[in-house]
Amino acid sequence: MINREHIETILKVNGVAPGSSNEIIRSVLLSARYSKDEADTAIMVLREDIKTRKTRVEGLHKVFRSNEALNSEEISKLLGIDADIDETIALRSQSRELPLVYQFIIWLLSVVVATSGILFYMYLNQMGIFHPVVGFPIKWL
Repeated sequence: MINREHIETILKVNGVAPGSSNEIIRSVLLSARYSKDEADTAIMVLREDIKTRKTRVEGLHKVFRSNEALNSEEISKLLGIDADIDETIALRSQSRELPLVYQFIIWLLSVVVATSGILFYMYLNQMGIFHPVVGFPIKWL
């Protein structure tokens, strides 16, 4: 993990102030054998506000490691802008349950398909009500 104090120490040893431009800091870090990605991360850590760092990291853990929703305050801290979100997600859209009407329709369709499949099988094999001796004579087929 990149530590802010470690970056500031490297910059002080090379005679660069932590408030210098990103290009100067990047060149110092690249000369200290940092990769380009590490240098960009170090600049981000250096530019980060010390007071909000803990809240920002907790917000990132909440985004990537849980199923909890973020509130507008946490979104503002993560993005670094003022985001005012007053809309709430409806409870029905959060749950994965089907409405009772859809459950009934699915049940009804499954019963109809199963019954028609059994009756068709019985008709093909002349069983049950379609047996020539016991069943009803069907003259229309």
